[in-house]
Order: sequence, then structure tokens, then C-alpha cells
Amino acid sequence: MQIATTLSKQWLIESLKKHGIVDVAPLQAPDVDEQNFIFALRRYKYVVQDDFFRDLANTLGLPYIQGDRIERKSDLAITLPYTTLHDNLVVPLELSDSTLKIATANPLNIQFFKVLEEIFRAKVEVYVASIEVVEQAIGRGYRENHRYRALRDLRYRRPDESAYLVLYPWQRYVIIGSSLLVAVLFVLNYPLSFVLVFAAINLVYFSVNPIKFYIAFRGFKGSGRSVRVTDEDLRNIDDRSLPVYTILIPIYREARILPHIIENVSKLDYPRDKLDVKILMEEKDEETIREAERLGLFGKPETVLSRIIRPRPDDAEEETLNLVPRTRVIDSEATTIGTLEGVDAQNGSEKILRVKCKSGEVIEIPEAFVDSANDVILLKGTLQELQAQYLNSLNVFDAVVVPDAEIRTKPRACNYGLFRAKGEYCVIYDAEDDPEPDQLKKAVIAFSRAGRDCVCLQSRLNFYNPKDNLLTRWFSLEYSFWYDYYLEGLDHVGAPLPLGGTSNHFKVKELRELGGWDPYNVTEDADLGVRISRGKLKTAMLNTYTYEEANKKLPNWIRQRSRWSKGHLQTYLVHMRHPRKLLREMGWKQFFYFQLTFGGNIFLPLANPMLWAVTLLTLLIPGVFQFLFFYPIVYVCIFNLVVGNSVYVLLHMGPYVLRKHYTSIPLALIIPLYWMLISVGDWRGTLQLITKPFYWEKTQHGLSHVYGKVQA
Repeated sequence: MQIATTLSKQWLIESLKKHGIVDVAPLQAPDVDEQNFIFALRRYKYVVQDDFFRDLANTLGLPYIQGDRIERKSDLAITLPYTTLHDNLVVPLELSDSTLKIATANPLNIQFFKVLEEIFRAKVEVYVASIEVVEQAIGRGYRENHRYRALRDLRYRRPDESAYLVLYPWQRYVIIGSSLLVAVLFVLNYPLSFVLVFAAINLVYFSVNPIKFYIAFRGFKGSGRSVRVTDEDLRNIDDRSLPVYTILIPIYREARILPHIIENVSKLDYPRDKLDVKILMEEKDEETIREAERLGLFGKPETVLSRIIRPRPDDAEEETLNLVPRTRVIDSEATTIGTLEGVDAQNGSEKILRVKCKSGEVIEIPEAFVDSANDVILLKGTLQELQAQYLNSLNVFDAVVVPDAEIRTKPRACNYGLFRAKGEYCVIYDAEDDPEPDQLKKAVIAFSRAGRDCVCLQSRLNFYNPKDNLLTRWFSLEYSFWYDYYLEGLDHVGAPLPLGGTSNHFKVKELRELGGWDPYNVTEDADLGVRISRGKLKTAMLNTYTYEEANKKLPNWIRQRSRWSKGHLQTYLVHMRHPRKLLREMGWKQFFYFQLTFGGNIFLPLANPMLWAVTLLTLLIPGVFQFLFFYPIVYVCIFNLVVGNSVYVLLHMGPYVLRKHYTSIPLALIIPLYWMLISVGDWRGTLQLITKPFYWEKTQHGLSHVYGKVQA
């Protein structure tokens, strides 16, 4: 391998200008040199014509190769790891005993070529191609490999832990046999069958309630394994020591939420050159892909957009701008851009100016880009400079199109992204999530303290719209108790943690070794929490919040709850395929808590409608179920009804008492009505497991009027 000519950085800049790239300010930074110049072009999302790379090849005395020739060779990409090829913009073309032919967009990456020669013990022949062509070839080369593995990796590596089969034969026989036995007993002796079922349910409640109360009280006292990071810890951290962090954001049919994602990622307090943000879009989701192209997540954006500018702090003085429609808009060089057509508010964020250009095109400009507005609206720079600023804000994003498969689920998309992750750590965020800005730094510090066997951190979750209506208030009560205290209690007693669907932070290497997520499980997070425990590894709670949008519409809420119930039942059935093996891997203590958390929390809500019906009919028609209440069951029932429900109500009230949110306390008193809705969702999810086990019921987001802003 021999590069005939060494080019200077100045030559590369002048060549760019020659080919139409005017704004080269980011490329003139001291940390950009000849060897990483092409990588900087990609980082700053410059759209560079093929002629630039053709001139680069001619000057270096190297052959230039067309995209169609590389496309035919893309299958060879899998000879090297995906991240190696992607980071170095290299794709293999041909390998023989003495020669390795490669195509690259960066022929000045000489040190890497020398490494390739040592690895393959062959002479490297370099061909030059454009960034776009090389990236497409790498993506095509690994497309089928990653597509296949994202769906089937866990299934073939650990088939006993995959939900691709709903039931093992013995489980099917037990369920059918038990159902037939109860049915026969019901026909032969209806009162006796009813007495047995009713007594069994009450005895189970009587046994597990004290244990659940103990777990909750331990959570209120604080967790033994929870990792807490202080403000002082954050101040002492050196940004240069932080590792690359991958953020996986799977979205499906959520085109209008893309600007919200860009905005929230921009608020994260983490070095931008160490962020690897993968927005995972399904191949068939054409609307979202088109919006990603419009925003500039693929190629050059069609408009200057905002939502990447941080919202103005609540205590900041707001300058009043005279934003009157049909006012002329000019840039910093007094060039007329167009006229103001209107102003859009962005739910608590800054305003967006819709400007109609002379060509008739409407572009969107953030209020932060406006210098002054009186007789004319003056921008803070030229349109080209503002667009470059916007592009610079997008350099952390990697928009990934996930190839279609027989099932489309969030865990399958996350697996696809995991194969392409560059970070030492990764986190999952949902499209509507608004994490606290310092969350990633806290996770890095927490991992360094939590021990080598801690592979996952669960952030706390809550809602930014708890006051929208009665449903969102109840939902928030449930989340506050569950994530702030009950999970803390489970953490303390050493139980397997049923992870939430978002803000789970992982060590990437260990996550890959665990097999990633189960694409057939619709609560892949809870399932992964169990697999972590089975692998003798640990999860800890992290003292940071991510805010989500609470479902404010009942049908939407029922669909979401049904999916959660179906997925938890899937998880229980999967891990109970071999009970003795599970007991051996977990030990008695974790096995017991698994039965409590995943067994009891699934089956007891299914039994609740019968208990409610008996209670209601007994009150309305005294004596109708007299045969059920015999000694000592009558006292067990009274204890469950009075003490059990009262304690649960008080526990859900607890977070609001501690926070002095006294206006929400009355809602806890009527939360049994909310439990009825949960039971509806549980029954719907259970029935759906029979008819559509792998169907991912989509939850609609962006319904709240305070979308993306935490309510006081």
C-alpha cells in the first residue's frame, strides 16, 4: 500500500470550495487534520458531490470507483466488524492470498490501512469512493445479517428463553387439564367448586399481601442497592474521560414527534462528540422516513428547523419581538429571505417563524435565530450560516432504517440498533421521553461504583402531564408508587427487577452477551430483567428521572395496558418452562420473588372481577353467597377487603404525602376504580396472547396539550 501524494488540509478545504461548499468554518477547527478531514465532513453532515472524491483520487494517483461496482461487492462487508468499517469508511472489494482491495471515502487514513495489511497479511489496494456510496455499501453488506440476527439471535442461541413459542407442550397440557378439572367439578358440584376457587384466591392474597407491604415499606425507607449520584459528583467529572454513549430511540408511525426527539437529545448534558444517537425507523414507515429526510437526518434538510434550540429557562426575561405577518425577513447581510407568513408555538418551547421565500417555498426558522424584529425581521446570520448551525446540531444522530420482517416490534428494532452501536454504554428512550439533562453522566458514574456484576441501571419514570384528566392523575399515582418506591423495595430485597420500557442503561458488551432483547416478547424490558437475574448479574435503580406522556384517552390507555399484561404473562410462561432449572439459576429467594412479582401481579388482577362481583352482590342481596363465608375464610376475606385495600390505598397516597402534593390525595381514595380498568386491560391482554401473541399494539403519543413540558 502506497499513497503517492500527501495532501494538506488547506488543499482539501479549497477543493471543497471549488465544488460548492462555502461554509467550511467547522472544518477549520484545530482538531481537524488531514487524516480525519473526511470523517469531519461526515460528522458535520456536509453533502459533498462525487466530483470532490474524484479529484481527491486523481490527485493521490488512486483509482476512483463508481457506486454500482461497489454494490456488487457489498457482501464482502461482513469480513470485518460493522463498527470498524463504519468508523473508518471502508468496504472490502476483493481478498486474495496476496492482495486486499478496499473502497474508502478517506484515502488519507494511512494508519488504518497499515493495520489491515497486518491483519490480512496482504497488500492493501485503495480505491476511492464517496462517503454516501461507502456507507450504503456497508449498510447493504450487513443488512441481511443484522436483519436476521435482530429477529432470531436469542431464539437460536437460547431457545428456552425466547417467547417465539407461547407455550411448551407440558404447559399447554397443564392449563387445559386444570381448566377441564374445574369445569367438570363445576358441573358436578357448583357450590363446592366456587368455594374452592374463592377460598384459594383469598388465601393467596392473604399470604402475599404482607410480603408486598414489606417490600413497599423497604422502598419508602430506601434501597440497599440503589445507586445515588450527587451534584458534587457531577461537578467533579471530567468530560474528556467520558465514554461514547449510544442512545437507541425506536419509533414507528411517529413522524410528528421527530422534532421533539431532536430537541430533547440536544438538552442532554453530555459531550456531543461522544454521543451515538440511533433513531430506529421501520422500513415500511414511509411517513416517518420522509419526515426524517425533511429534517435533515438523512442528507441535507429541506428547511431551517428549530426544535433543536434549548427552551428558554422559566426565570429568563423574554424579549418581545414584533412578529407581524407579512413583515420582510432579511439576513445579516441585508439580503431579503422572504416575508413572515405566521408563527407557530411549540408547546412551551420557542416559537417557529414560517417564512415564505420568493420562490414560494416556506421555510421554518426558530425565534432564537432572530436578532431583532421591528419594521423588518433581522436574522442573526445568513440563511446558509443558520442552516450550517442546524446541521451541526444533527451530527450526533444516525437515522437507521430497520429492514422489514415477519414481525415489527420495538425489541427487534433495538436489536438491529444494538448491532450497530458504537458506545460502551447504551440507553433506550421512547419517542416522547424527556430525560433529565444529566442522566447519562449519572449513569456513567453509577456504573463505575455499582460493581462489575451490575449491567443495568433503571431510571425512575414519571409523567409530564399528570394533571390532564382523572386518568392521567391515577396513572401518575401508580407510576410514582411503582418507580419511586416499590422498585426500590424490590431492589433492596434482591428480587429480579421488571424493567420499565424506557431509560434502561446497559453495558453494551454484557447486553450483547445476554442476547439483547427478545423480539417476540411485547414487554422485552421486563423479560430482560429476569434474564439478567438468571445470568447472576444485577440491576440497580438510578436517582434520575425520565418524563413520559401519560395516556389521557381511555382506549389508548387500555391498548397500552393490554400489551404490558400480555408481555408480563409471556415472560412468566417463558421462564417457567423449566421450573427446576430456573430455581437452580436464581436460587430460592429470587425464584420466590419472581413468582410474587410476575406470577401474582398477573393472575391476581384476573381474579379480581370475581371478588368484586361477590362483594357487590353480597351487599345488594344479603345471604346470596352465604355458603362462601365459613370459618376461617370469612376472617381472611374481611382482612383482605378492609386491611389489604386500605394499605394499598395508603401506599399509593404515600408519594404525594411525602412531596406535600395534598390536592392529589383524594384521588388515592378512589383508586380502586382505576384497579378495575387495570383488570380490563389484563383480561384483554391475556385473551390477545391466545389470538395474537406477537402483535405489538401501538400506543399513540403527542396527545397532551403540555406535550414535552413537565406540569408544575
